[in-house]
Amino acid sequence: MMRRDIFTADLPRGDYLLSPTGLTWGVRRVNGNGSVMDISAGALSRKIALAALLSLAESDKADAWEPAGPGSFRLIKRYRSSP
Repeated sequence: MMRRDIFTADLPRGDYLLSPTGLTWGVRRVNGNGSVMDISAGALSRKIALAALLSLAESDKADAWEPAGPGSFRLIKRYRSSP
């Protein structure tokens, strides 16, 4: 069975977003209505930022996302329980 990527243009409130910030990487949390809060910034490696993102998302039972293009996001890992 092949898994398909999940994309969205509207991130759910409380989810986490991997954020490239030029030469470094950061983690943001979605506040809703298109606003985000920086959780961490300045990770020199994507692996380090990704590890922090997954840890935070798992502990909060939220989902982890990354940008997939202008106005689009791709699900990295789902921790939120299905309705």
